[in-house]
Amino acid sequence: MKRRHLVFVYLFAAMPLLHGCSKPPVEDASLPAAADASTPPAGTAMADASPEQVVKACNLVTADEMSTILGKPVTAAGEERPSNDETTCAYTFAGSLSPDVTFMLNRGAGEAAMAGVGMMAQREPGIADPYDGIGDQAATVGPQLWIRTGDDLVTLTLLGVDDVPAVAKRILETAQARM
Repeated sequence: MKRRHLVFVYLFAAMPLLHGCSKPPVEDASLPAAADASTPPAGTAMADASPEQVVKACNLVTADEMSTILGKPVTAAGEERPSNDETTCAYTFAGSLSPDVTFMLNRGAGEAAMAGVGMMAQREPGIADPYDGIGDQAATVGPQLWIRTGDDLVTLTLLGVDDVPAVAKRILETAQARM
C-alpha cells in the first residue's frame, strides 16, 4: 500500500480519538487535589461529572504502582481533557528524556476505536495485530496497544519495557479496579 494511502487509513481510524482535540486542555491545577479514582459511579462520563468526580489516569495507576509493575522507579505527570472524556498519565524512568509508558483512558471511545482497527486490518492486513487475553478486545496499532474495556478505550504506549503483554495486563488490571 502506498504511504499516502496508509496515512489516510491511520487518520480515519484515529478520528474518534481526535474529536475535540482542538479544545485547550484543562490544567491539573484547576481540578481539586481531593479528586481520587474511587469517586465516580461506574459508567459516568467525565464530561458529565463534577470536577471532584473526574477520574485521573495517574490515580488509576499511581507512580508507585507503575514502579512496582515495571520494576524500576518512575515519575508520573497527568493531563486531563474532560471535554473529550480523556485522561492521560505519562510515566518516566529516572534519567529518561521522554515518557517511557503512557496510559490514556478515553471514556466511551472503545467501540469506535476497535471499529477503526477492524477497518484498518481489512484494508491493510497485519497493520493492527490482535492482542488476545487483555480487556474485552485489544490490538497493537503501531507502538500503541489499544484495549477496549466495556465502552471505554485504554491506550498504552510501552517503550523500553520487557514482556509487554504481561506488563500491559497488569497495568489494565490495576486501572480496572478503580474505573
